[in-house]
Amino acid sequence: MHFVPTEAMSQKEDDMAQELRATVVPALPPPRLTAEIYEPPGGEAFVIEIPVPGLKPEEIIIEADPYSVTVSTEPQQAEPNSGRRYIQREHLIRSLSRVFEFPVEIDTDNIRTTLERGILKIHIPKAAVGRRKVIRVGQPA
Repeated sequence: MHFVPTEAMSQKEDDMAQELRATVVPALPPPRLTAEIYEPPGGEAFVIEIPVPGLKPEEIIIEADPYSVTVSTEPQQAEPNSGRRYIQREHLIRSLSRVFEFPVEIDTDNIRTTLERGILKIHIPKAAVGRRKVIRVGQPA
């Protein structure tokens, strides 16, 4: 006796396999900006370093409020009629955004940025009210 699967069984098996993959393999998170975030010596600020290869300053938007900084990229599309015939294309041109939250209030008026060798560096001072200060008795502040 030889078993021959029917088309209906094959479709049901495909549906079951797809459902199993959906429950076993988690979906990948959406692409986002990656970053290094640290406090430099002295602890009076935060620094965020974000790789943004190929982006120009006008393609980067930074917004700040007292407890967070939002970085968004809006890369310009390459000319579609450039004559290139891609064999493989791995550098996707898409807008990305990320919100960085801080445990203390930040000084939004004194944030500084640099863009060097494809690395966006954002220096974010802590607000004066949130900084630790040592006061010596008998000495002016």
